[in-house]
Amino acid sequence: MNRKKSLQAAIGMSLALGLWAAPTALPVDLVPTGLVSATAEAAQAVGPTDVVLVGTVQRKLGAGTDWAPADGATIMQPLGNGKYQLKGKLPKGNYEFKVAIGGSWNENYGAGGARDGGNISLKLSAEKEVTFTYDSLSHETTVSYEGMEADQVATKKAEAAQGRVVVLAGTVQSKAGAQKDWDPGDMATRMKALGHDFYSLSVDLPAGTYYYKIAVGGSWAENYGLGGNFDGANVQLTLPKAQKVTFYYNDKTHAIADSTSYKMLDNASLPKISGSFGALKDDTMQDMQLAEFYQQTVELKAGSYQVKVAQKGKKPLAQTVNIKKDGAVTFYYDSKENRLIADDGRISAKLVMHDTWSKAYRVPFEAVKAGSPVTLRLAVGKDEVSSVKAVLYKAKITANGGDEYNPDFAAGTKAEYPLVRKESHGGRDFWEVTLRPQENGVYGYKFVLDDTKEYGDDDKPGHTGALKLRGAKPFQLTVYRADFHTPDWAKEAVTYQIFPDRFFNGDTANDNARTTARGNQPVQHRAWTDLPANASKSPQADGDSWECNDFFGGDIAGITQKLDYLQKLGITAIYVNPMSAACSNHRYDAVDYGNIDPLLGKLPELKALAAEMQKRGMHLIMDGVFNHVGDDSIYFDRYGKYKTVGAYEYWSRIYDLMNDQHMKLEAAKAEARKQLEAEGQVFSPWHWENWFEIRNEKTKDSMGEKYAYHDWQGFDSLTPFRDADYPGSEAGTQVSDLGDYLLRGRDGQKGVIMKWFDDGLSGWRLDVAKEVPPGFWANVRKDVKGIRTQTGEEPLLLGEIWQDGSQFLTGDQFDSVMNYKLSFAVGDLFLNQGKAEACDDELTVLRQNYPKEALYNLMNIVDSHDTVRAIYKFGGGKENVAQASRQDFDYRLGKARLKLAAMFLMGYPGMPTIYYGDEAGVYGSADPDCRRTYPWGREDKELVEFYRKVIGVRNGHKQLFAHGDVKTLLAQGDVYAFGRNNAQGEAAIVALNRGPAADVELPVTNASDGTVFTDQLTGVKVSVQNGKVKLHLNENQGMMLVK
Repeated sequence: MNRKKSLQAAIGMSLALGLWAAPTALPVDLVPTGLVSATAEAAQAVGPTDVVLVGTVQRKLGAGTDWAPADGATIMQPLGNGKYQLKGKLPKGNYEFKVAIGGSWNENYGAGGARDGGNISLKLSAEKEVTFTYDSLSHETTVSYEGMEADQVATKKAEAAQGRVVVLAGTVQSKAGAQKDWDPGDMATRMKALGHDFYSLSVDLPAGTYYYKIAVGGSWAENYGLGGNFDGANVQLTLPKAQKVTFYYNDKTHAIADSTSYKMLDNASLPKISGSFGALKDDTMQDMQLAEFYQQTVELKAGSYQVKVAQKGKKPLAQTVNIKKDGAVTFYYDSKENRLIADDGRISAKLVMHDTWSKAYRVPFEAVKAGSPVTLRLAVGKDEVSSVKAVLYKAKITANGGDEYNPDFAAGTKAEYPLVRKESHGGRDFWEVTLRPQENGVYGYKFVLDDTKEYGDDDKPGHTGALKLRGAKPFQLTVYRADFHTPDWAKEAVTYQIFPDRFFNGDTANDNARTTARGNQPVQHRAWTDLPANASKSPQADGDSWECNDFFGGDIAGITQKLDYLQKLGITAIYVNPMSAACSNHRYDAVDYGNIDPLLGKLPELKALAAEMQKRGMHLIMDGVFNHVGDDSIYFDRYGKYKTVGAYEYWSRIYDLMNDQHMKLEAAKAEARKQLEAEGQVFSPWHWENWFEIRNEKTKDSMGEKYAYHDWQGFDSLTPFRDADYPGSEAGTQVSDLGDYLLRGRDGQKGVIMKWFDDGLSGWRLDVAKEVPPGFWANVRKDVKGIRTQTGEEPLLLGEIWQDGSQFLTGDQFDSVMNYKLSFAVGDLFLNQGKAEACDDELTVLRQNYPKEALYNLMNIVDSHDTVRAIYKFGGGKENVAQASRQDFDYRLGKARLKLAAMFLMGYPGMPTIYYGDEAGVYGSADPDCRRTYPWGREDKELVEFYRKVIGVRNGHKQLFAHGDVKTLLAQGDVYAFGRNNAQGEAAIVALNRGPAADVELPVTNASDGTVFTDQLTGVKVSVQNGKVKLHLNENQGMMLVK
């Protein structure tokens, strides 16, 4: 299912290149027939050194399409001295452009002359004759036209009035006129600037549960979630009835609120500050933290002042304040406590320092075992502070009445520990404390100085922090159980993800094994060479008005028949998307956990697949969806298909009796049971009828009228189980029908999670793990870790998590999570944007927060069934294209950078995972387009061979790459390099360049001078000289050097 809709922020699916691209010199066997001649003809008009103006200006200037670097209509003419120029008339409007060299995207320049840089914007207030000038020395492109200066002044004023581009992104968007939900670039939900860094947006919403975040700048690169945290969890909003909701955000503090729990006051109702310091230009105090904690800054001389705060409807507060030094004084008025605090800057913020990444301030750097010491240090200005204490929080993992379970420090426990001043030097005092957290969990700490100011984490997690008067965020400290261990086979695995309907049709006899999808929706049978289509995105290509009911015939037999191919590729584990009986092609809407979907085959075929994999030393990971099922399942049975009574079938009958015959609840329940049994129906011994939340409230959806029920993230086809029915839930449940059915079993019948291990399973990937009570996952770990697989190995438990997954990785729940954080760091920040430093920051946070046992077990990915294809993204493809073609991205560029991604995955700690078809050049936009069929016989054979080779490097040096230490050697712009070494003396360097050719020098601390490293891909040898190696990396080239 489309998992990006709840958490795609962690991976930045904004496609920050922000451009459309066209194909150049592509392998003919991969280009749709209709595009081959058109591409060739367009390319003939552009020479290898021609400069082409590309962008949304092209059609207006005579080109066949926009963003077409091979269209000669917008070739810029040489002026001499390295300058090129193009003139043309453009109508009023907003445009974006850049330049491309030689008819492709291989060399292009954008804003500021940056290679692969952002688009350049042009806003015209009227039709103009515009001159575009490109300087080949600086690579900058400028524009000029009559009246440009006045336009620029007007534009700047308008932008200043509008503020930054702040978008309310989430499941509220489609209700507010946006094209789709979770789109950070849809201006339909752009928030209005109110001044003082406040933004707001009002939306009329029907009753229901919604999720949202704040995205800044039109992409996911900067976003804020729960608690105002950077890339934080989704904020949940539940409305019992339809109402207008106003959403608020402050861009300085990143505080988020909405009108259901917060009232933003008008200017007349805000507190006003006055005093013996005289009249102020602005005496209004602002609630920057959206917490009734108002502030205003005043320039004052040292001295004593009488200060008064007056607020409409409240008793005035008068207080004497002593200011010790001249300068800016920030007054804070706590409206709830009716107190005034003055911050005169006596504690120098620039001298206060704690750095979680530096051993000078925190030892150890990484997550710690329960009971182990952690030493923290804080630097402050010399003699500016007389006391420092550390506040240590242990988070409670709670849903706070919502669906997602997240760490909540405020709901957990806390303890305070005094620091001791250890030494003074460099104008600073250094305070220190050693802590020993005794229990596993997600901890956080911050420092309190002189019982007034707090130093904690800043906007981005880890590293250095910020000094605040209150509300400082704790630095994270992960504490794990001393016995935490994860499967070694998973650390050493190279995994291949398969969407089973699209991999290979090995048995055509099962292609018509069922005729309906959800309800009475028909099953669409598509040819293997067709493209996936959904009515909501590409109605002209879908053929009907339903979603996810198109099937291509892939099955379990097909996977078994292609094991030779996968083994030759170097694959040692296969993760398969859901195979249980279901309605849709993605099968996240389970019909029956106990049976294989008949379109995929039968249980004996799954057993045969597992047995054949075991012979080859391969491991099978299945997708477990234990948060929700389909509304057309045996458990819910909205459409009355099954003999056993489902929950909807039961409760809709009860509510009909109550509403039509005015029965009381208990009488209606008895009558409903009587009627259903008289019709030949039977009730499940597991009491399915009690597992769901269904209300006596009529509503409508795409399938017609219904009684309202709790659905998953607004998808009416998916119905979650009630949290209280899970053993280990916050309700205190210990034993339940649901728990027995899913896990513990009963009367000799094993629970669903356990039974599949008897059929050859090696591990579970657990869907939407954040929405299941953590206590249940703890029970799952206890039971699963008490057995061994058929091959005598430790089973794997892996969760689907898009943000930080620390809460699952402390030793009592999972071994691993899907590493969407790495996908964002490597795929978006580094390979797409050339921000190696930002990429390394993200990876450093993971190395700090995740215990090593989990870090080396992570499912490392660059794409999946819930994201655009990596090759498409790396080639500049845009997510909003329904069915991508070669004209929508640069295949050659995408392929070059996909190779770099593969080298990174194979060289980095964790379980490198390949999404089926990536190695063959399969491309695609957002789902369902990213779920195309594997192109058997039409593969990019050179790319397949490259993957085989790079996987062979990892498998050939398994102890080094699966278990060795990792260290960043260089992270600068277009170049990222890291080193690997182990106790056996093995060492490697992985160096990647996603930009122009570059000479780099890398430090080597694990090998003496004269040691030779050999690139396993090209055979190039380099030797260590003066503790360094020098490499020449061509454009978009990487090396995997092994000692």
